[in-house]
Amino acid sequence: MNLTYFPFKPIVINTNKPTLIETSNQKVYTDLVSGLRGYTDSVKISDDNFEIEECEKAIQWIGDAFVDVDLNKMYQSQLQKQIVSKLDDASRQKLTEINSQLKSLIFDATFSLDLPLKVNDEFDPIKLVKYCEVSFVSALKQDPYGIIETVLKTASELKETKVLVLTSVKNYLSVSQFDELVSLIKSLDLNILFISFSEMDNHEEFDKCRYYYVDQDFVDWRY
Repeated sequence: MNLTYFPFKPIVINTNKPTLIETSNQKVYTDLVSGLRGYTDSVKISDDNFEIEECEKAIQWIGDAFVDVDLNKMYQSQLQKQIVSKLDDASRQKLTEINSQLKSLIFDATFSLDLPLKVNDEFDPIKLVKYCEVSFVSALKQDPYGIIETVLKTASELKETKVLVLTSVKNYLSVSQFDELVSLIKSLDLNILFISFSEMDNHEEFDKCRYYYVDQDFVDWRY
């Protein structure tokens, strides 16, 4: 996949290694963020054959994961379906029996009311998963690395093929943590783009990424 931001040459994004774009130029940073969020047409996304793709279909904007991401809001619905898909036949049979028992108890309770009531006997495993309130642990809210790691692992579990765009990641992580994150990304088969504002070219520090730096004078440095 390629990201094109005129007048620079296309920037490569693929699953081999994450791509990191850093810049000290406010306009470049603003254009990248607004373009990748679909607010402007400053950024073009194309496949490996340079066929243009719609930004909203090619990009999943994560942003600042520590500040902006609500894991449950972002992924809970998809995960409920994923959990149901993992149920084997024996588990489904048990849930069917439990569902029948539960609704039978509720139906019996309706007799105490002199009203024309009925109980829906439909078996919907997703509703049962919702009832169990499966959610991410609240401790993640205080752990930047944990949130970022969970976003990536969840995207991988859900077979996400879009480019995940994250900002400000290196603000929260040590160099060793960032390297650990890069190693994780390589094992998850994800398309990852990091965007960061930086007064300095840090290519030596982030040599495990596909690194691009645009300086204040709009000079494009590639490594």
